[in-house]
Amino acid sequence: MIRAALREVFAGTRYRWLALASFAAFLAVYLLTLPATFTGGHVGPAALRYLTTQLLLWSLVMAALMGLLVPFTVYLVRRGQKAHSGAAAGGLALGLVTPLLCCTPAIPLVFSVAAAAVPAAGAGAGGLVQGFLATHEWLFFGVASALMALALTLDVREVVRGACCRI
Repeated sequence: MIRAALREVFAGTRYRWLALASFAAFLAVYLLTLPATFTGGHVGPAALRYLTTQLLLWSLVMAALMGLLVPFTVYLVRRGQKAHSGAAAGGLALGLVTPLLCCTPAIPLVFSVAAAAVPAAGAGAGGLVQGFLATHEWLFFGVASALMALALTLDVREVVRGACCRI
């Protein structure tokens, strides 16, 4: 089923170029964003110094998934079929936001406001949440990749199913 869908979508040269361009663009985004945990939330070329083998592998996996998802989505939309971009967008957002949340002042601020409204909420919980995010990033990256893989699987099914007419 996967081979048939890949053959159908990538029969056109435009879709192959779109896949390569998407992969390159998302790889650059992930390589500059995932090390944000170590840069105090700063995204940019300086983050490449903090790139680990694990972050490089996650960047390659998520960029490859997005590199396949983009041409599949464009192909399905052009054919008037349903593309499952919601799961892909969720995976993309989760993968990019997770490294930024460990260093953002937003989480402690939210918990401090909650503690001001309800004193039992505990203002120190923000640090615990940030610590969990920083030490369990791989879990969030795995969920993000799983969401993207789910979207790709659903798009593959739509391509194989083919165009159908509504009556």
